[in-house]
Amino acid sequence: MRHGSLRFSFRRLAGGLMLLAGVACGPAGLLGLSGCATSGYDHLVTADRHDIHRVESYLNGLTSLQASFVQDGPAQQQGDGRFTYVPGRFEMVYEVPHAMRAVARDGRLVLRSADSGAVTHLSLRRNPLGLLLRHPIGFDRDVQVTKVSRGAESLQISVAEADNPSQGLLTLQFSDVHGRLTLVGIQGVDARHHHFGLSLFDVQENQPVSESSFILPE
Repeated sequence: MRHGSLRFSFRRLAGGLMLLAGVACGPAGLLGLSGCATSGYDHLVTADRHDIHRVESYLNGLTSLQASFVQDGPAQQQGDGRFTYVPGRFEMVYEVPHAMRAVARDGRLVLRSADSGAVTHLSLRRNPLGLLLRHPIGFDRDVQVTKVSRGAESLQISVAEADNPSQGLLTLQFSDVHGRLTLVGIQGVDARHHHFGLSLFDVQENQPVSESSFILPE
């Protein structure tokens, strides 16, 4: 068993999931995001603050979200499987490239390879990804919203840890159709322009989810 802290990084596990450490203030490369973090989002314009409140309301209004995912990462690493989220917890079950299960809750991520049985523990307590484990979710206090972007029927917000943005940058992507948001992507970028992306599709919201989905792997 291995233990480690996560400074916006999933370690390389079973040739698949990876997020890399170190997003510095300034340009963030692939996602075109920039800015040195300060706490909250009061520094943003009114329209941005309005959309942030919409995102908070959407995420806090979910009882569950289930979706298929496709993941891409550094060096053409790819994977796919099923993603399940309930407030404060999420599960990822990989089918490709290797059978693997990851559960995040209580400030940590635990992954188990079905092939080898190896288990990895990673901390999310000082990581932007740990934002998804909070309930209710809020983008103030120790979180900084670095950018709000809008597109044709889309919205995305990028966040960092306010007191140490070098921990990493996390971007949440939403479809925004007729004013209705749906989470469709989770992205990360490091200072070396390494990129991690999780695209969600066939999203189902507020359906019953078994508590067994969030039992930590052993």
